[in-house]
Parts: sequence; C-alpha cells; structure tokens
Amino acid sequence: MSLIGVAGKCGVMSSTLEALISGEVRSAVAMRLGTTSSSLQDFVNGGTSIGLAAHLGTTSSNVQLLRNKIGREGAIGLLIGLMAGLPSD
Repeated sequence: MSLIGVAGKCGVMSSTLEALISGEVRSAVAMRLGTTSSSLQDFVNGGTSIGLAAHLGTTSSNVQLLRNKIGREGAIGLLIGLMAGLPSD
C-alpha cells in the first residue's frame, strides 16, 4: 500500500505514517504535533496526553474521555488528521 500522498500531507515520511498506523509513534509525529513521542504513544495505548491536550486546547481529562470513546484506531486517526491539518514546513 502506498501512503506517500497522505504522508506528504502529514509532513512525515511514508514509513513514519505506516508505523503510526501500526500503533508506533515515532519522533517525527511528535515533532509535528509539538509534544513528546512517549506522550502520544501513551494516548495511542489508551492513556491521556498532556501534550496533546495542550495542542487541542483542552484538559488531559477531556483527552482521556475522548480516547476512551474513540479507541485505538480512532486515536491513530486523530493524530493523522491533526498532522494533515497543519501547514507544511
């Protein structure tokens, strides 16, 4: 599967996007979203993320509620959507 176009829109390499789709948050994703990869990995794995909460302009409690509702795939999709919505570097 070629994700080059989507990866380009997200501002990351296709291998980074493929890793994210598999559940692995790499540093390039964290850099694009202005937080740490460990914080985003926690979010993908079911926890909250203070850095993501700051990016979204909400509390970590609200991010946890969102994560609980959207599940793992939704969390990954949210990160992809947030990256795609950022201006290109």
